[in-house]
Amino acid sequence: MNLVKTKTIKTCLVLSMSACSTAAFAFSGSDSRSGAMGGTGVASASYLTAGFYNPALVENNKHGDFFGFILPSFSASAHDPDDLYNKIDDFQDVYDRIGNENVSEAEWTAALKSLDDGNISIDAKAGISVAIPNPVISANLFTKAQISMLAQTDISDEDLDINLDDREPELTSTVEGLAGGTVELGIALAHSFDIPFVSDQSISIGVSPKLQRMMAIKYKESASGFDENEFDIGSDYTDKSVFNLDLGFAYRPIDSLTIGLSGRDLITYKLETNDQKTPGMGGRATYVVEPKYTLGVSYDYAIFTVAADIDLNKRKYFKESNYETQFTKIGAEIDVFDWAQVRAGYSISMTDYADNVITAGIGLKPFGSFGIDLAGQYGQNSNYGASLQFVFTL
Repeated sequence: MNLVKTKTIKTCLVLSMSACSTAAFAFSGSDSRSGAMGGTGVASASYLTAGFYNPALVENNKHGDFFGFILPSFSASAHDPDDLYNKIDDFQDVYDRIGNENVSEAEWTAALKSLDDGNISIDAKAGISVAIPNPVISANLFTKAQISMLAQTDISDEDLDINLDDREPELTSTVEGLAGGTVELGIALAHSFDIPFVSDQSISIGVSPKLQRMMAIKYKESASGFDENEFDIGSDYTDKSVFNLDLGFAYRPIDSLTIGLSGRDLITYKLETNDQKTPGMGGRATYVVEPKYTLGVSYDYAIFTVAADIDLNKRKYFKESNYETQFTKIGAEIDVFDWAQVRAGYSISMTDYADNVITAGIGLKPFGSFGIDLAGQYGQNSNYGASLQFVFTL
């Protein structure tokens, strides 16, 4: 039963949410357009965002651009099914009054028990891409950073019987957090082939070699010993650099229909977190990067685009945690004279650890070359996300 007593924990959550403008653990897409369309992208991404979803789509250049970049794309989300964020606020108010004002045993018990087994998950992403599509080999140089955090409270029964006249009662309740993420730099290369002896059909093949920097941290501390002046997440994380690879395919039986398949992070890596230094709270956790396979289809006709993606396997974040995600995603876009785009989508969770979310967004490109994309998502149980990106094309 874990407690988030301090202003530091409160500050951490504030920074994580507000800095991200902070979803079923992760924002539905790695860029704003995809995020507004339910997270689809394996068959519907453009040459600008193909490095995030399917390298085979780097040659997907329906507007005839010869250069473009995204600088940057930023998204964040939070899933707080237990309303832990507000309960921390309420608990802190009661805790601060201990020893100074009359706090009844019933009030203290209610505030403490409200935090029992509370969970919150936060995810943030940022990405940049520079792309040069051409008929020979299209290229997209991209970088992407992503961090995912799980936090859980654990309330000790002993803390229910503390001396409420003591201004600084010793608490044995704890807060435990796990965070892991990657920063990667890669180049997506793709080429399209006409299928021999079959008219108007083509297949694209893409590959993205990339360097990854893995990072992970575990934090667990007793509430009474948690000092905001000593909390320094930056000093305890572990990290390592690795090489990884994405592969993608796109098949077009007709010009307006695309069937895509991608395999990302094809080489599995594991990274242990820092060891716990708090007596009696030892142990490491293991952050996992492993292959993710997604099948997608999109239909693009005139000003309308509809798309659907399905994750073919579950994504696990930490070896010791049961938390895993898998989604089916659908989305649509209406493009008004290339000046404005209206988008909507729905992301359906295929596991018990995440909820379904509704997504929507707009794209504005009134000056032809420069544009801005906005996206948001909403789900039950305090599930929110937002995304913003700037685009330039020639």
